[in-house]
Amino acid sequence: MEKPPTLGMAPSEEFPTPTKGPVAASFLDDDTQAGRYLPTYLPLQPDPQSTVTQPGSGEPLAYSNQPLPEYYNESHLARSMPMGSDAARPAPFMEEQMMGATVASSIPFGTTVPVHRPSNEPDIGAPQYGAVPAYDGRGEMIVGDGSDHAMMYPRYDVMLSNPMNRPAARRGPFKNNDDREKTAQTRKIGSCVRCRMQRIRCLTNPGEPGGPCLTCQKVAANTKIRRLPCLRYKITDVRLFKPGQVRGFEWTRRWRDSIVDNISSWASDEVKVIHVSEGYTGRSVELRVRQFVPQDGDKLERSWVVNGVKKSVAIPPYAIVDLEAARKSYAEHIDRGIVECLTAVVKPNDDLLWKTYRVAWKMSQDPAATNDERELLLVTLRLWVAIRLTTKSTTIVGPETLGMQRGIMDETSPNHGSIPLPPVMGAQLDLILIHQIQSGLRRDLLDKLQKMIQTNKQKTWLTSYLVTFILLHNIALITDHDASYARKHGMKARFAREDKVKEYHMGANILLAYFHYCNKGIYPFSNDCKEQDLRSLAELDDAMMAFVRETRAYVTEHKTQWQRLQQDDSFEDDYFFVSQLFVDNWEPRTTV
Repeated sequence: MEKPPTLGMAPSEEFPTPTKGPVAASFLDDDTQAGRYLPTYLPLQPDPQSTVTQPGSGEPLAYSNQPLPEYYNESHLARSMPMGSDAARPAPFMEEQMMGATVASSIPFGTTVPVHRPSNEPDIGAPQYGAVPAYDGRGEMIVGDGSDHAMMYPRYDVMLSNPMNRPAARRGPFKNNDDREKTAQTRKIGSCVRCRMQRIRCLTNPGEPGGPCLTCQKVAANTKIRRLPCLRYKITDVRLFKPGQVRGFEWTRRWRDSIVDNISSWASDEVKVIHVSEGYTGRSVELRVRQFVPQDGDKLERSWVVNGVKKSVAIPPYAIVDLEAARKSYAEHIDRGIVECLTAVVKPNDDLLWKTYRVAWKMSQDPAATNDERELLLVTLRLWVAIRLTTKSTTIVGPETLGMQRGIMDETSPNHGSIPLPPVMGAQLDLILIHQIQSGLRRDLLDKLQKMIQTNKQKTWLTSYLVTFILLHNIALITDHDASYARKHGMKARFAREDKVKEYHMGANILLAYFHYCNKGIYPFSNDCKEQDLRSLAELDDAMMAFVRETRAYVTEHKTQWQRLQQDDSFEDDYFFVSQLFVDNWEPRTTV
């Protein structure tokens, strides 16, 4: 049994014990007949009006005005199951507190928070979202000339009892061929942020198809208020992690189509068990490996560059036997290592980063937050951890070293004293982490974030801010990783994947554009922001109001320093993108 760590934190700095989702308690404690024979459903609730005498045939019928109880099916429950776990198992949850100045070598998570499986897993799929209804059952969205406020007028006397029974909104046939062509053009180039958020037609300017849409031009002409430029951005286009190995530095030419399959040509029948770690947590991942028969394109050495001179060392050809088993092990490793990884990367002496990640973690465990908010924050933190695992060298730890000595790489190597991972095995881990785990988490995250942002409710403003903050910080981290890789291998370019770095930075502009649009001209982290303006923008309790004020003070203190980051194009700095959340009259900028 692991000994709980001593986090060395003041009580105010502790992170709460994760809470269980409401799944288990929904039916496990029910001792009724329904509970025994229908364990998947909540027990039926008695109707408070069931004792009322029913009217005769000549009397008017009286209907109960009590809300109908909601029932959850297995697919709903499945979305709360841990990634990589058996769906029949109760979802475990964490038992530790977050982020101490010092962390023991192993932080015990007796059980973990509910984890969403990647969408490519066959047994538990990602949640699917249908079209947003055109009206809310009691009113009609009145679309005007593109102004930033849509009016709601009551039109309907009856509220449909079940939202799932509402008729789907359908667009009627095009009135003419011109409308059809305009719609096709808009689909090709995309709608702008304002039109997308207001769900109105984005009218392309025939004279400048790639320029500002006619809707934005009309708004700009009719107001003196400075507004966000017309930007054809889509949240689901954001890129958050590297796609694979650097061109020319691939570890193998196997799996070029990213289809993950096991190696079939083995040089030995002996299966060895190794433990690997990236060093962010006190835990390791167990892998079953076997010596394979190399084929053309397999790299059999690890190399690095020192003062322009390339050095290398031969590595024995071992590979993972069962990739699916390895994927499950890494999925569990990610879930159980969120706290330790955050502690290792985000340091307590970095006040704003530390406090922001801590608030995000606390909200992800807070029963007072909505399920949508908790799920979005958790999938964001999982993806963040998964990305960190592919931006640091993984090494072999434990007694089995596949015949390699700890001094196999000399003191000039960045990984001196460590046992390197065989290159083909490293390529296998990239396939698992990038194409199986990260890709699924990214789709789920961006779908959830897009839905929450386009809903644009006061209650979820803080959650949207926290997620945007974390993703912007991640973009700085992966930019720094790309620059470090280029230096390690003696590349002349600043970045190893300059085209991909451009995509990361475009993703930062997309996130910033939607955040600033949703602020509706209010600058919540400015000293000029009044209390009533902040409360009109977001529903915040006293603790969260205090967090915003603390952030505001930090922003004011570091404003000059952050301006220098922008002037110097310090893309790799933790605050290069994050600081743009606090800029008045923000506009996108070209980076690389």
